[in-house]
Amino acid sequence: MLAKLRKQVARSRLRPVNPLAGRSVAETLAPTAMDEKERWVFHLVSAAAIALKLPVGILVLQDSMGHYLVHFTQGKRLVTYRVDKAWVADAMAGKADQRERISTAVEQYLRQEFLGQPIAPKAPAPARPAPTTSPAAPAAKPGAATAPAATAGPATPATPATPAAPATPAAPAAPAQAGEMSREERIAAARAKAEAIRAQRAAGGQPPSPPPPPKDPDKS
Repeated sequence: MLAKLRKQVARSRLRPVNPLAGRSVAETLAPTAMDEKERWVFHLVSAAAIALKLPVGILVLQDSMGHYLVHFTQGKRLVTYRVDKAWVADAMAGKADQRERISTAVEQYLRQEFLGQPIAPKAPAPARPAPTTSPAAPAAKPGAATAPAATAGPATPATPATPAAPATPAAPAAPAQAGEMSREERIAAARAKAEAIRAQRAAGGQPPSPPPPPKDPDKS
């Protein structure tokens, strides 16, 4: 038993001491050397924190994609805000709107996280005014020539007039079924067709050969 106790005591003495025991992640962060861009971001976000009178520690690092991670520490609390590298590049190139964009975004984040103030919603875009009717065209002066009305299609050249053929008497409309015509109607239709053929021959035309006259059902 004594030997066992001695081994346990020896093992406990060899156990390494955890330097982070009882400390939060925020308390383990230590300032590191920063390059030019990281210092530029540090001064910009520090101005936003000072304007809000927040006693916070600030540490700026870069992730694997080159974006800037701004760590704000207050006691054991740690919050992080990522600043896009494109914003920083444009702001450092002299674009004032991008610099103001970063400052506004960081300030809203600090107000929400440390002061409990919700982010104000964006104001809706103003509605466009309704289109107004165009003023009426001025009245034409008396005596001024008016433009011809536009036509749907292109104008076609006028064709020379041809002598009109003599009007032929219109044949009576055929009924729906030929079997329902009476004898008198068939005779009248045959006479009208014969007169039309005579008129065409007199005018100089050559009509097609006339069909055979209809048979009389009484004689068939």
